Order: sequence, then C-alpha cells, then structure tokens
Amino acid sequence: GFTGATATLQVGAGDCLFSWVYLDPAHPPREIMLSWNDGSSWEHRAYWGENFVAYGHDGSSGRFCAGALPPAGKWVQLKVPAAAVALEGVTVGGMDFSLVDGRATWGTTGRSR
Repeated sequence: GFTGATATLQVGAGDCLFSWVYLDPAHPPREIMLSWNDGSSWEHRAYWGENFVAYGHDGSSGRFCAGALPPAGKWVQLKVPAAAVALEGVTVGGMDFSLVDGRATWGTTGRSR
C-alpha cells in the first residue's frame, strides 16, 4: 500500500472505485480487501469473501462487505460505490491491498462514473 500520493484521486458524487484483481486458482485467498486513505484516516474499506481482516467495524464504511470472492483464474474488475465507503467528495491520497491466505495479483485501480 501507499500514502502521501502527489497525484491524488478526486472522488465525486456517484463515482465507483475499482481495482482489477487476478486470484491464483492454485492458491485462492479466503478474503481480499481494498482500503483507501483520505489523508487522515483509513476508515474506507471494502472486502470480498470471508470476514477475517479486523480493520474497522463490519457493516460500516470502515469495513464494507462487497460480496463473495470473484472467480479465480481470470482478471476481474472489483467495483465499490464510493458512497459505501464514505468517499464521495473526498480526495484519496493512499491505498492498501490486503488478502488472507492464498495469492492475488492487483492491476489497474481508479474511479469510474
């Protein structure tokens, strides 16, 4: 992950945040999580799969359940409404990529309307 980006991401109303991920079919993770930093807090997270990572409070914008793990063995675009992780109208300057067990490769990440 990273913080303090000089090229920040301006998130607008109605935006979705996305990240491409490839889950290793021979070693799939049990949970994957995306976290965003607004310059003062990491309380903007979404996870897929089981609920192991104990950051934030489950059911809040600090730990939003975005659904089941995507299928392994192919590139999949994960999408999260910015409102679900309290990032509408916020400037993002950091991001973190987490997983429990297994292996994943992360790809292009950003926002879409």
